[in-house]
Amino acid sequence: MDNFVAHNTLDHLFRHEYSKLVAMLTNRYGVALLDLVEDAVQEALLKASKVWSYQPMPDRPGAWLYRVANNQMIDFLRREKKSVDYETNYADKGADEKEFELQEDVIKDEMLKMIFACCHPSLKAQEQLMLSLKLLCGLSVREIARALLKSEEGTKKAIQRAKQKFKTEVGDLQVPREEEIGDRLNAVLQVIYLLFNEGYKATSGEKLMKQELCEEAIRLAFLMLNEGECNTNELNALISMMLFKAARFPARTDANGGLLTLEFQDRSLYRQDYIEWAWHFLKRSSDFENTTLYQLEAAISSYYTSAASFEDTNWKQILRLYDALVLHKPSPVVKMSRVVVLSKLEGPAKALECMEEIEQDMKGLQSFQALKADLYVQLENWNKARYHLSIAIREAENQTERRFLEAKLDQLHGK
Repeated sequence: MDNFVAHNTLDHLFRHEYSKLVAMLTNRYGVALLDLVEDAVQEALLKASKVWSYQPMPDRPGAWLYRVANNQMIDFLRREKKSVDYETNYADKGADEKEFELQEDVIKDEMLKMIFACCHPSLKAQEQLMLSLKLLCGLSVREIARALLKSEEGTKKAIQRAKQKFKTEVGDLQVPREEEIGDRLNAVLQVIYLLFNEGYKATSGEKLMKQELCEEAIRLAFLMLNEGECNTNELNALISMMLFKAARFPARTDANGGLLTLEFQDRSLYRQDYIEWAWHFLKRSSDFENTTLYQLEAAISSYYTSAASFEDTNWKQILRLYDALVLHKPSPVVKMSRVVVLSKLEGPAKALECMEEIEQDMKGLQSFQALKADLYVQLENWNKARYHLSIAIREAENQTERRFLEAKLDQLHGK
């Protein structure tokens, strides 16, 4: 148990510190050395995982990581004989320890610079997303590929191209002028949204959730909130949606880490403080004109989280919200989520009929096949249910989800 706790602590810390380290070192050494910065940060995290396995974590782990990563940068530059330009200011490994006692306002400023740099107008929307998820969030290529519904190999090549473009076209990192912030804000919010979703339902690994990613997404959103021009209805609504969902975290798994669907969650475990804050930000978002995508998603989450029981869920109102959401965002993922709600009101046959529209885009995804299996179970078509469950199990990379689906398949044997 102690090792498990320690592992979670390190995982959380590394996710939390990764974006800070990349932002600060890129600000210090320049975007042209971005690849070296990433390598230095990875080396620092690797060293920490080894050193802290046999000795206590330092009182200021962020400062320790920054110092090690900075020294790693200096070593890289010296080996490649590129350190001449940096020697005077940065190459003294015996520098005053205070240099590494990071001030929160400095961190926030440099994080904001990196956030907006990743969403620079010279980059295409897809490039902005990929770079942000890689540099700000530390997501793997596989995680990014899933978030964007792309192939892993194609995503890897696209990230490499985007990084090259970033290095040659972005220039110095800086927070844009007030009149320019709005043009980049939508891209930033989408990055935060995708980061939260990856944490809410992890692509791979043993755990169903990577809560440290969700916490990082919420932290980035609050960071944006402090920048006056970013305080929009979209940002407030996005924070609301994330808090409503995060409130359910303690109830999403059982004592053994097994997946619990909404129907079987203990709602007394929901975080009431998160729910109160979620309502606060949803109300703030309504102070602005126009209804946004994030307001619709926050409202949907509010109904799921606030219902006294699964049976009391207001499916009719949720379906109305999804109908509006599909008009704004007719993506296959949104349409599939709508199908789940539709099945509660109009039955599994109607839901399966609606799934035909997104079959081509979604048939290779585990969640699509698992939903089909559930609908066929409701129709007592056991053969088709087993068939689609088998595909879902084959596609499942998250071990908690895989075990959940395997248990379902076991229940269908003999039917």
